[in-house]
Amino acid sequence: MTQYSDSPDKISLWNSKALRRLRALLVLAAIPTGNATAADATQAPTGILRAAYIVANVAQARHDPVTGTFTGVVADITRELGRKANVSVTIMPLPTAASVLDAVKNGSADIGFVAPNRDRSGVLFSQTYVLVQQSALVRADSPLASVKDLDRPGRTIGVNTDDTVGVWLQQHLNFAKVLATSDYTMQEPFRWLREGIVDAFAGGRQRLASRAGNEPELRMLPDNLFGVAQSIAVPSNRPERLALINTALDAMRDDGFLADSVRRSGIDGLTVAPAEMSKP
Repeated sequence: MTQYSDSPDKISLWNSKALRRLRALLVLAAIPTGNATAADATQAPTGILRAAYIVANVAQARHDPVTGTFTGVVADITRELGRKANVSVTIMPLPTAASVLDAVKNGSADIGFVAPNRDRSGVLFSQTYVLVQQSALVRADSPLASVKDLDRPGRTIGVNTDDTVGVWLQQHLNFAKVLATSDYTMQEPFRWLREGIVDAFAGGRQRLASRAGNEPELRMLPDNLFGVAQSIAVPSNRPERLALINTALDAMRDDGFLADSVRRSGIDGLTVAPAEMSKP
């Protein structure tokens, strides 16, 4: 049987080739793969992740008109998604949920922050990531002491047009009626309350409280109607984008990112959605 043995020079040469091969593999491993590039294009096809939210919903975000800075949970999530995709972000405040969804559907926004509504066509909704508690404002001299007192014959509850609390009330009220206004500046709602046109005006606790801060004749009821789920909408033909967002939201919940963001926001009645609500 023939015996083969390498000389020290051959072994040294082999080792040198092996080392170069190993170095080449390490370099290749450091280059972003096709999947990473696809993920970036999936979330931000223009190279910028464009996020829309409802400007009147301070539980989502706040905009400083002086510095141009956005703060709040929506801003934190958008920046984290951009970081994961290695793209810059832009945040767009829009007047209503309908306008946010329209921006997502027509492609002027890549994602939109809204309450999920499965009846909406043209969009897909992510899992619930936070809940925004809904309550109601009443006159300071009102006999109403709880949201449980709202549903009585002859009573009228005001809401903002296209606000989720209005849909919820329509589904759950047996006696009281709902009156809607498109005035998100709250001038008309406050007039309604002062003049007795409505017995209460329902909406997100933080939004109502911030708007009514200089209205001493009004007060917030101490309890809540329900928590509005908040989710992220994407175009219905982008399920792969939705999958990436849901995976990212899972990680944000698990590592405490969402809890930290909620705490920093300082929003009254804002809570991280429990794990059992994590599926869309």
